[in-house]
Amino acid sequence: MLPTDGGNQPQPAPQIESDVIADWVKELSNLSAEDRALYTSAFAQAKNAYAKGLMAECESHLNTCEFYTTSNPNVWNLRASVRISQQRFDEAKPLLDAVRRFNPQDAVARLSYSLLYLGTGEYEKCIAETDALLEEIRYRDMMQLTHSLIFRKVLCCLMLGREEDARALVADVSPVDDSPLYYYSQAMFSLVKGDRRSATRDLNTADTIYATIGYLSGYKQAVSFSGITEKFTTRK
Repeated sequence: MLPTDGGNQPQPAPQIESDVIADWVKELSNLSAEDRALYTSAFAQAKNAYAKGLMAECESHLNTCEFYTTSNPNVWNLRASVRISQQRFDEAKPLLDAVRRFNPQDAVARLSYSLLYLGTGEYEKCIAETDALLEEIRYRDMMQLTHSLIFRKVLCCLMLGREEDARALVADVSPVDDSPLYYYSQAMFSLVKGDRRSATRDLNTADTIYATIGYLSGYKQAVSFSGITEKFTTRK
């Protein structure tokens, strides 16, 4: 299940839905009622720890889950999210690959792949994953997530030297839109031009206006992962 608008970062909160009874579901059903309760509690605590940014605690609870079964793709997804947040990309990718083998259409994995590719500088792959996800949520009421994903594409285009494409992505976005996209994209355009003062002003404006929006930290993470600050602040 994809994160809904207004959710707290970090995102996502992994869950896989399927009409097929998977092996891991069968394994859990064979546990005693007490062990199933312990498993359910451990996974709930893992998600809660992740939402609070307590990554070591999250992984500890996931380890508890895998004491009972190692075949739950929800656990793989959440562990991958932890490792991506820590920029441990080489460790995250095999987990995402395993999720994709289990369910090639898994949207949470796609969301994580998008961020992973942004962090590893594979910008074309990031765009491709992001486009697929944007198409999937096209008719859903998920404006904050949509804008956050568009911002990832803006960053990719700028890192690929395609500023015109980046500007086209946000041509219809304005300051009155209820998301950080306008100010963050304008800040990136200023950064590319070497105008750090304007970039800082727009970032500060967005951070003030949207301080209570959970997706704001996703914008900050995307900027950090993309490498755009390092690339363009070396200009005189």
